[in-house]
Parts: sequence; structure tokens; C-alpha cells
Amino acid sequence: MNDSALQSTLRETQRHLLNPKSLGTMGVIAIVLGLAGPFGTFDLLPMLQRLAYWVAVVFLTYAAGYGLSMFADALWGRGRSFWQRLAIMSLPAGAGATLIVSTINLITFGTANFSLGGALVLLGQSFAVAIGVVAIVLLLEPKSAAVAAGPPAILERVPPAQRGTLLALIVEDHYVDIVTDRGKTLVLMRLADAMRETGPLKGLQIHRSHWVAREVVVKAHRAEGKVLVELSNGLRLPVSRGYLAAAREAGLI
Repeated sequence: MNDSALQSTLRETQRHLLNPKSLGTMGVIAIVLGLAGPFGTFDLLPMLQRLAYWVAVVFLTYAAGYGLSMFADALWGRGRSFWQRLAIMSLPAGAGATLIVSTINLITFGTANFSLGGALVLLGQSFAVAIGVVAIVLLLEPKSAAVAAGPPAILERVPPAQRGTLLALIVEDHYVDIVTDRGKTLVLMRLADAMRETGPLKGLQIHRSHWVAREVVVKAHRAEGKVLVELSNGLRLPVSRGYLAAAREAGLI
């Protein structure tokens, strides 16, 4: 398990859930559902119990779903397409919501109202809601600074056919290898100058000879005492000891 990703996810989840807008939105949804009493809860529960039921369902499923989806995205979603991230984030969120609602239902209604058919319906409903919520989160996600401000200046040094998403900069003797998702281009320049031309794109130097774009780091590996980060194109680059602390702080390892 990636401890840095877990710690980062826990901090982000806590920050998000304690945000007044998040709390207010969940509160309004819980009250509306409590008053409306969907899925038979209007007939099965008196008002106060119904409100308590929906408060528990809304707050617990949202908290678990948000945390699980963000953790999955931190581990496997970086640098991937919208549809890949949607699947990666929705699966744990839907599974977590199903487990939580099932537990709340057992506590509230007991086993008398449990059935296999009902469990399957709940599973489908949970995944449908998870997919919808995650899709909204991704669509409303702030675009990276690089997208907002245009491509990094360093890409002007790359032939048009190889211009794409900037992944890494790698020193080769007196040259810098500009790595994109469409190929590599050797340019005669210093790494420090190349990094300055990445502009607003969020990146990190992980070695005296390597720089990587943060959002394309997929996972970290440890082998023979060395730490490696894997990029979205499968390329693995070492993180030297002097840059380990910065890489951990950035959530790359």
C-alpha cells in the first residue's frame, strides 16, 4: 500500500468533508430524503427515525465513497483518461456505499426485510449513484494550470508529430530528452533551463538527471533498496535519496 497516497487522501477527505459547502449540501440532501421517504422508508419509519436514517446514509456513504474514490485515483488514476478514472474511482465508491447501506439497513430493519433480490437492487443503485457523483466530480475538477495557460513552452522544441502530454525530462550527456506521450526528443540544453520552460505544469525533480510531471506518475516501486516512480507510459525513473522527502510530500511515493 502507498502510505503517502493514503495519508494524502485522508487529509484531503477530512478537508473536503469539513468544508461548510460539503456539510451543507449533505445536510440538505439528507433532510429532503428524510421528508420524502423514498425506497419505502416513508411507510417503514416515523419521521424522526426516518430523518436519522437518511442522515446516516447520506453522510456515511458520501464520506466513504469520497475517500475510497480519491485513494483509488491517487494510486491508479493519475494521467489516465476521463473514462478510465471514472471506472477506477466508481468501483470502490459503489462497493463501499453498498456495504454501508446494507449495514445500516440490517441495524434499522433487521433481517426480516433482507432478500437477495433487494441486495442486488441496492448494489445496482449504489453503483449508479457512485458513477453519477464521480462523473460530476471529474467534470467539475479544475483543469490543470497547463491546460488553462496553454502547453508548456518546452514543447515548442518538440517536432509537431511528437507534441503531446509532457511526461518527463531526462538528462542524456549534454542533452535533455523531452518525453511526451507521443515520443522522445533530444535537445541541447541544461535540465535547469528545461524545467523553467515547463511553465505552469506541476512537476518535480526526482533526481539530478530527472524531472517528472506530477499528474502522470501512476505508482511507486521499491527494488533492491531503490525507489522508482512509474509514469503513465510505463517508463520507470529512479528517485535519488536527496529528493525522497520532496517526492513523499508531493504524494508520488
